This record gives sequence, C-alpha cells and structure tokens, in this order.
Amino acid sequence: MKNALTKIDDDPNLSDDDRKVLIRSLRKLEQMEQYIFNTAQMKKIYGDFFVEQFFSCLDCNLA
Repeated sequence: MKNALTKIDDDPNLSDDDRKVLIRSLRKLEQMEQYIFNTAQMKKIYGDFFVEQFFSCLDCNLA
C-alpha cells in the first residue's frame, strides 16, 4: 500500500478530489488479505477514470 499511496501523491494527472478518494479507498484495504471488487458499481459511482487509476495503483503495488 505504501507504494500505491506514493504513486498517487506523485501523479500530476489526478485532481485533489480524486486523490483524496483514492487514498481513502486504498487505506480501507490496508489490513485486508483479500477483497472482491464490484467494478461495475465502482464505475457507476466514481466513473471510469477513477476505477482505472485505482486498479493501476494496486497493480504497481502487486508487482
């Protein structure tokens, strides 16, 4: 999560609001070993850009 949070802080393409929501969402996952995402619901609530950024941050953390 630390790598993902650092990537979010360094991303110039994110608005302040998107950055806050991404950080909040990732921090909720810090203590979880597994999580199932409802991507359709996430896209409906937050939009495609947010969902792409969210999973991009998780991908860099898993690599």
